[in-house]
Amino acid sequence: MILGLALLVPLAFIVLALGQLPGTTFASPTLVSHQDASLAMIAKRPVVSSAEPPPTLMPPPPTPTPAATASQQAQATPTATPKGGQYTVQPGDELKHIAAEYNVSIFKIIAANDIPNPDSLKIGQVLKIPEN
Repeated sequence: MILGLALLVPLAFIVLALGQLPGTTFASPTLVSHQDASLAMIAKRPVVSSAEPPPTLMPPPPTPTPAATASQQAQATPTATPKGGQYTVQPGDELKHIAAEYNVSIFKIIAANDIPNPDSLKIGQVLKIPEN
């Protein structure tokens, strides 16, 4: 019984304290009345000063792009894929990338070079690249 009272008394004080705050569901209707000027300020949302969005929400202005000159246009043309020949293996090279660079099947490169394991390329190894 005493334990129950020890738990209920603080709970009652908390409910009474919350009931005194305006805008809570425990408050009496007279305290939340919008007729009171001081409480009406609390109950209303602030008025927006301008209809424009904040500057952080505006899209950035477009950046001007310079017109391409004739020399830049000539450099922009894609280079032709090399056909056949030889390739020296560099650090980090993989057979699939070499095949893609020369537009040749991996299996054609393996057959032309008698490679037992495609994962065993050695740096400096010269590969014969067959024509497509």
